[in-house]
Amino acid sequence: MKSLCNKLLLGGIIAASLAAGQAHAALRLSDAFDGAWGDISNAHGASRGWVFDVISNPDGTRVLYIAGYLYDNDGKPLWVSATPALGEFEYSTTTDLYEYAGGTFNGAPTENPTRKVLGSATIEFASCGEATLSITPAADSGYQPISYTLNALQDVASPKGSSCTYKKKFTACPAGTTAGAAPRTCVLTGAITRDLTLTNDTTWELEGLVTVGGDNANSATVTIEPGTLITGSGNSADYLYVNPGSKLVANGTPYAPIVFTSPRDGHTGQTPAPGDWGGIVLSGNAPDNKCIAAPFDCRSEFDSTLRYGGDNPHDSSGSLRYVQSRYAGYIFTEGREVNAFTFQAVGDGTVLEHLQSYRGKDDGFEWFGGTVNAKYLVSYEGGDDGFDWDEGWSGKVQFAYVKWADESLALGNDNGFESSNQADNNDASPRAIPSWSNVTLIGNGSGGGNGLHLKEGTGGHLSNILVSGFNKSGKACLYVDHAATDALIGGPDLTLDHTWLNCTVAVADGSSGTTAGKAQALFDAGEGNETGDPGLSGFLPAAGSPLTSGGRLIDEDGFFTAAPYIGAFRDGNDDWTIGWTHFIQR
Repeated sequence: MKSLCNKLLLGGIIAASLAAGQAHAALRLSDAFDGAWGDISNAHGASRGWVFDVISNPDGTRVLYIAGYLYDNDGKPLWVSATPALGEFEYSTTTDLYEYAGGTFNGAPTENPTRKVLGSATIEFASCGEATLSITPAADSGYQPISYTLNALQDVASPKGSSCTYKKKFTACPAGTTAGAAPRTCVLTGAITRDLTLTNDTTWELEGLVTVGGDNANSATVTIEPGTLITGSGNSADYLYVNPGSKLVANGTPYAPIVFTSPRDGHTGQTPAPGDWGGIVLSGNAPDNKCIAAPFDCRSEFDSTLRYGGDNPHDSSGSLRYVQSRYAGYIFTEGREVNAFTFQAVGDGTVLEHLQSYRGKDDGFEWFGGTVNAKYLVSYEGGDDGFDWDEGWSGKVQFAYVKWADESLALGNDNGFESSNQADNNDASPRAIPSWSNVTLIGNGSGGGNGLHLKEGTGGHLSNILVSGFNKSGKACLYVDHAATDALIGGPDLTLDHTWLNCTVAVADGSSGTTAGKAQALFDAGEGNETGDPGLSGFLPAAGSPLTSGGRLIDEDGFFTAAPYIGAFRDGNDDWTIGWTHFIQR
């Protein structure tokens, strides 16, 4: 039979029909894999090579373009190409390999090449510097199978420089973990009581409640590399719980976010759903108004054996940067719920930046006491509230975006903000007085709850807020409930300014002891508050939008970035969600 050898092709990549991916793991293809790859072992002669090009789709799937020249024993050139489609986390696939005849690279459409199936090609990436490519010719082709071990020729040591995240090959699961059923998967279960790094060459699977450290004892730090994938096991109650005194250091990058998600996500032929796993819980030693004295015995609403709270406002639970939490949220019973992100008495020594909740079953973000601050938060198409706080949380947030899904998707959707001081004691101290600036809350135009739902004695300083599309009957853009909340209006602890409301009902009073007209009084008391059409293009301000110049410059606090506009986005060119978030429709 005739054998095949290979020479490097530097162009001519064309599209063919798509085939399904087959393997599921942490490695995510990106343009870091683009370029020339070659068999540098010299096993198949000189000048051999291939060209790869990765095209990313908005939903996270990828198309991998493969092209090369093959030569048979007689020197006959064969121009071949394949374009497999892969799920977001798939690193291996088998697809048709096409042979082309005729055509030119600069010819007229009538000179397009013809193609036929030469056989199949299996490609598997070990890292962004190493791959294997195996070709199985069709039985009637007369060719023998051939396999290559390929390295990225552009820079084998560090392809694409710093944008190459997956530099290591998977070898084995570390001590304290077990091998999962899927390739390159390691299972985490029970208590982690030593420092552990979750590397991005592995898919990490949470099985049940996984705790980090004990309660200010046996403390541990879990560090997660950029681009790492962490999934549930398929049990909705799988979640990661960081105890007081321990830390989670999960610092992704804009081009390699850390992803927590359903085990069915990013896998061809499977459909993830909200509530496929639990969520991320950080617990700390900062103040909480349900446990204001030692032993600071606040208890998690979803597990009464888990304690949090203390007297250290500057406590650190680590840092989360560029982290996605998809399809999370588990409801044990009504009022006992795990959210996509839950922060319990977390101190302001903790860093929270560029975090996205996507299609969670419960809240996107919920704070139970604490002082932690955050920037660049996205709660997208969630099942309950976008942002929820309770138990005296007094942190700061700037740049936050909530978007509800269309009601026909039946994902839930409730309030943009659900804001409480404390349900059992509306006037508990320390009172919840968080500061928010540059927020965009977009309802779906029909279902859901209120935009800003202020209740149970919450305070707060809310500036530069856009609320639009919370139009369900009986709901409003701004809703104020409970006498303890009313009592704060006109005082220093509850303010609303430079806020734009665009709902069928702009303001409404609650039914739990609220005095008529209090919601309107809060709105009227603030400078720069307006109602009407905000002039949006999607979720961004369109040209000429009044939002772009209607905000307040907050310059009295070093936390806030200068952003004197209303809403989370300065204008149509300021979409800070691009690149690091998942499937935001623009």
